Amino acid sequence: MTRPPRPEQLSRREVRDRALFDLEDGPVTPSNRAELTAVVRLLNVLLASLVVSSLQEEQHALLLRAPSLRELSTYLYGCADRDRDGARLLAARIRQLGFAADHDPQHLAARSCVTFQSFPDGDLAGIVTQDLLSARVLVQTLQEAVRWIGDGDPTTRRLLERLLEEKERQADAFSAEAGAARQAAPTAHP
Repeated sequence: MTRPPRPEQLSRREVRDRALFDLEDGPVTPSNRAELTAVVRLLNVLLASLVVSSLQEEQHALLLRAPSLRELSTYLYGCADRDRDGARLLAARIRQLGFAADHDPQHLAARSCVTFQSFPDGDLAGIVTQDLLSARVLVQTLQEAVRWIGDGDPTTRRLLERLLEEKERQADAFSAEAGAARQAAPTAHP
């Protein structure tokens, strides 16, 4: 049984010959072992989820009108911006893989693993809990995506790991905010 050559064993000519194979595939070389159509399907689900999440966070930021909630509102706007940036990175990766990202608004909500939910003005506990839930859903989805991709497509895996780190930071912040919102909520006395 022959083993694949280690990187230090590859000659320049072998590397060049491999790179010349299917030159029109751009950055996708024969060493990318991922099933690209399945990867792109997954990336489009994540793209839709980040777009829906960003819309929800922006909607929630607009609902927080009290001056005391301005800092949280600003944070939500920042989360929405970071989610849109993440969606753009996913769309760029989909293009690099030779496919087109699906931004069709008619299909975004159906593909998203995040469910959009709005609340009445000032429902701080509901808003923060929903944003925490959405962040946790994305954390779990991204973790599973990273494990599924494994070593098949290292570039996509690294991109998903960066998005995962950001979503974990958001979930941590929303968790702390949810605890504060529960403590601040008036308790009913019989």
